[in-house]
Amino acid sequence: MSGPPPPYEEQSSHLYGQPARDNQDGNAFIPEDFKYSTVVISCEPIIRQRFMHKVYSLLSCQLLASLSFCYWASVSTSLQNFIMSHIAIFYICMVVSLVSCIWLAVSPRPEDYEASVPEPLLTGSSEEPAQEQRRLPWYVLSSYKQKLTLLSIFTLSEAYCLSLVTLAYDKDTVLSALLITTIVVVGVSLTALSERFENVLNSATSIYYWLNWGLWIMIGMGLTALLFGWNTHSSKFNLLYGWLGAILFTAYLFIDTQLIFRKVYPDEEVRCAMMLYLDIVNLFLSILRILANSNDDN
Repeated sequence: MSGPPPPYEEQSSHLYGQPARDNQDGNAFIPEDFKYSTVVISCEPIIRQRFMHKVYSLLSCQLLASLSFCYWASVSTSLQNFIMSHIAIFYICMVVSLVSCIWLAVSPRPEDYEASVPEPLLTGSSEEPAQEQRRLPWYVLSSYKQKLTLLSIFTLSEAYCLSLVTLAYDKDTVLSALLITTIVVVGVSLTALSERFENVLNSATSIYYWLNWGLWIMIGMGLTALLFGWNTHSSKFNLLYGWLGAILFTAYLFIDTQLIFRKVYPDEEVRCAMMLYLDIVNLFLSILRILANSNDDN
């Protein structure tokens, strides 16, 4: 007669043909393909911590680069003259920023693209077909270096555009807007990461629907004012536009902070940093518009 079946631990110790082992933290070994094929919230705590560290490290570098360039523009007369006398560069940076932003946002993950390609035969197949199948389209950002390069181009373009915008306002107004934005960002981020608000994700789709409508309303207002000559220097228009943007991008920041730590994959830290950066920059510009309008009324 055969002996009793082996214990469950012994059977499960050869996952994917590899013996189970403990890592340095004492946690059971989990294959790399499992770690990076599931959303962040379902990964090990160490993976979630690394992901959060990467996202906020990239975001801090983006904000620091933008702040440094804006400060340089505010204290350097030669740079101010260059920016003001080369307005075409501003529009070029706007286009580059828009293209790089869309590219980072919609570029598919290499894993998603490869998943749709049938696997080569395990026997009797040469290496050439396998290499052909591993080729990705040019628009797929297959390496971290490519993503980081595109993010750097996007950040530098945004920093140049921001420098021109901030030069149009008083320094005290800019500093006040920066301080208020910092307080709002820290408060919203801590609130969004709190476990008390996990249920908000259940209605995130409907919330995003209304947020997108609000964003299109802002875009429509801006284009209409530009094309039909609305008085964009009117205090009422600036106040309405500023408050609408502040409320809208505060909500975007709250929802995006929740989504990126619960609905994305661990290798999408560059895309997540870009999303948060856009929310923060647009929130800053909205607050700057509100404060500038208040100063004009006084």
